[in-house]
Amino acid sequence: MKKIINMSLMMALMTIFTLSFTACGNDDDDTSAPQITLHEANIEGDILCVQADVIAQGRTAAILLTVTNQEGKEKLTYSVTDSKYIGKLNLDGFHVHVDIADKDIEEGDLLKLTVTDAEGQTTSVKKEITAEEDDDDEAEEHHHDE
Repeated sequence: MKKIINMSLMMALMTIFTLSFTACGNDDDDTSAPQITLHEANIEGDILCVQADVIAQGRTAAILLTVTNQEGKEKLTYSVTDSKYIGKLNLDGFHVHVDIADKDIEEGDLLKLTVTDAEGQTTSVKKEITAEEDDDDEAEEHHHDE
């Protein structure tokens, strides 16, 4: 009889430990993939200007900019390494300038912004590259035409 009670007690303890480890493991899965709002991908002379907002609950681990033509041929790959953007939870006002003087990047090419967080989750967004707007009036006219 003691043997059955001891075995039952041991089984109950094992069940409790198993459930507690399972419950703790699920807490880590609450981190969602990064969310990106890509505001700007403009050519300003020999500079590609990229502006975005990023929400990364798992902190940013890598940020990659890739430019391709409409057919998908890669023209540029640029890894962002600036410490003001890497290792952060949220990037309100991500803004980088990339020198494209020796690249054949033009209006209509596609920019892909890829953010990977510390959990290994990756999100990418694409935007067509446009020319720099000269002033706010042109920007307003452009939005009305769309």
